[in-house]
Amino acid sequence: MGSFMLCWKKTDQAVDRCRAAVSALSFFLLLLCVLPGAQASASSATIQRAHAEIREGVVYLDIDLKLLLDKEMIDAMRNAIPINLSMISVIESPRDWWFPNEVASDQRRYRLEFHALSKTWLVTDTLEHEARSFSTLDGALHSLERIRAWPVTTARHLEGHGALVGRVRMVLDVNKLPLPLRFPALFDPRWSLNSDWFAWAVPTASEGGD
Repeated sequence: MGSFMLCWKKTDQAVDRCRAAVSALSFFLLLLCVLPGAQASASSATIQRAHAEIREGVVYLDIDLKLLLDKEMIDAMRNAIPINLSMISVIESPRDWWFPNEVASDQRRYRLEFHALSKTWLVTDTLEHEARSFSTLDGALHSLERIRAWPVTTARHLEGHGALVGRVRMVLDVNKLPLPLRFPALFDPRWSLNSDWFAWAVPTASEGGD
């Protein structure tokens, strides 16, 4: 009898685990079915132009992009949830029959948030610890859409690598969102602030006039 009860308990536990797994899977499938309906209203980041030049031995990169924020993302910021963005730049040396060799890389990190007391929008360069405030969200977004004189590497670091290719993209730092928002941010287009890679021409030392 004791052996029968033990087996029964184990069976119940297995059934409970199975039900939990089915529930989680059902929730995930339901989420995938609901998300396409949100595509009519979505956030986006699109890089439109990237230009680099060498000045005093440093490669500076200028970027123009377009940012569109969905109402859900804006409402989240109005409720004290900041949005963290990373601009990623890589310079690569193409290789036949293999992945490109990364020669240099750099990142710029920004935080966009709303201050309820002052009714202002704040853009912070988290690496430089520089913050700028704006009276409107459009003003804050415009500042993020124009990145100027970003020192991505030195000209000396690029010497001896032959032809090089530069790429840049913007991504939303999902890991800095509150836990309940991290999973939706991976799939929901209303949180899609990851741009495609944009190629830019890497200047040579002779173009810098050094």
